[in-house]
Amino acid sequence: MNKYVYLLSFILFSIVVNAQQIVRGPYLQSATPNSIKIMWRTDSATTSTINFGSTINNLSNIVTDTNLVTDHIVLIEGLSPKTKYYYAVSLNGNILAGNNEQHHFVTNPSSNDTSKVSFWVTGDFGAKNNDQISVKRWFQNYLVNNTVDAWLWLGDNTYDNGKDWEYQQKVFSSDFGYDSIFRFLPFYPIPGNHDYGSISRKPNPKNDAGPYYNIVEVPKNGEAGGIGSGTETYYSYDYGTAHFLALNSEPMPYVFYKPFSTELVNKDMYNFAIADLQASTKKFNIAYWHQPPYSKGSHDSDDGWELFMKGMREEYLPILEENGIDLILNGHSHVYERSFLINGHYNYSYYYDSTTMLIDGSSGNPDLGEAYHKKTYGVSANKGTVYAVVGNSGKKEGDNGEHHPVMFTDLSDAVGSMILTIEGNVLTASYYTAAGILYDKFQIIKQDTTIVNGIKPIASIEKINVYPNPSTQTLVLDIYAKQNDNINIDIFNINGSLIKSNIWTNTIYSGKNTINLTNSFNELNAGIYLLSITNANNGKVVHKVVKQ
Repeated sequence: MNKYVYLLSFILFSIVVNAQQIVRGPYLQSATPNSIKIMWRTDSATTSTINFGSTINNLSNIVTDTNLVTDHIVLIEGLSPKTKYYYAVSLNGNILAGNNEQHHFVTNPSSNDTSKVSFWVTGDFGAKNNDQISVKRWFQNYLVNNTVDAWLWLGDNTYDNGKDWEYQQKVFSSDFGYDSIFRFLPFYPIPGNHDYGSISRKPNPKNDAGPYYNIVEVPKNGEAGGIGSGTETYYSYDYGTAHFLALNSEPMPYVFYKPFSTELVNKDMYNFAIADLQASTKKFNIAYWHQPPYSKGSHDSDDGWELFMKGMREEYLPILEENGIDLILNGHSHVYERSFLINGHYNYSYYYDSTTMLIDGSSGNPDLGEAYHKKTYGVSANKGTVYAVVGNSGKKEGDNGEHHPVMFTDLSDAVGSMILTIEGNVLTASYYTAAGILYDKFQIIKQDTTIVNGIKPIASIEKINVYPNPSTQTLVLDIYAKQNDNINIDIFNINGSLIKSNIWTNTIYSGKNTINLTNSFNELNAGIYLLSITNANNGKVVHKVVKQ
């Protein structure tokens, strides 16, 4: 009788083992130059095993965790920087996923590597709709001829309430979600207000818990560079010549004041941001969180109820700009918006003063010879920040018909995402719509010397202010010149086509020159235009103006 019991037990055990299925992932977290975490979920509790190696079908390295779990995390250590490895998830010698070209990872570059790195940037994407699918398909097509190293999540990663089943259907699935992308592309997330819909908020936000925090394993102990935050609520890491600061705009104690006070309820994240940026030795410093400081999209940063946007703008922008932040990325507003190079604007939009807060009012587009330059020396060292809202990777909503004055451009009738590349002292960001249209491009060059190869600005011009901008009628330029020079001003449309030539041709003199362009400006239809200022030495400066 016993032999039949043993036989039945063996059969049942074999059925259970062979029936194990991965229902989420695998996906990649906490990548460093020498380690990575691989995560997945099974339909019942099992041990966790990863086989990996440098070639497919030769995954001779094995890491196993014998604990029985359904949500699996395996840390692989002792890896070489910037190296491609293939992997498989296995159970009792049976491969559950992997051992093919798609299941691979590439370790981060070493800390002194200045070669090109590239990131996919998406915000507000987990909507389970055709817009989400179209952005995903564009990215998959982009990967045919391009390499991307990592993925930045800007919050509202799923809708509507950040529940586990919503992540499963809208993020990890193969139809609407990114199942095939997760296999090889590590992501660095931050949560949004919709992710926080199912978060158990604690008195100390470091202890917040819920589905979002169960899904992610971010580098919180400084293992990927930066200083350790000790929490997944906010964190930092290095990648190539860039340092990333991932902040969290959702916990109220981090952005709200104590009663009858101007002091934050909890300054842990605030103090971490200061210490982390001051410790950074990287060429570029980039911060991202969900709710933007400036927007006129589906959320208006001037609205009195947008307290999280206000808190991040008033409390965090001053310390970030003071410590040389170069780029800030946000989501939340279901549009694309991108600013000029600015500094010092921490209030509502109607307090923006381009005469004191605008560092560079050009397009920033290197294809037009207008890349932004940030000096790393002198009295203006590391001054100026570009702000971008990428909140339409799964949803698009019409804006309120207004244009935020800090913004160079905005887009509300399409969905898309950003490709961010960094190579040495050059940062380039390109925003593509899901239809494959390059809608916006800007570049920041860190200038360590007084000469930048390949760029020829107008040497005689020290600073230009354009005001009022936007405007319905009047347009005035203040040009501050270091020496006398003959210049010419033309007007182009936003696509670079000449609209009006030689609207002002004359001499500027050393000091301040005020040029009134109102007559020519009044002849334009409402829209976005580029003022092109040139001289006889082929120098060029371009400023965007908005006619309302």
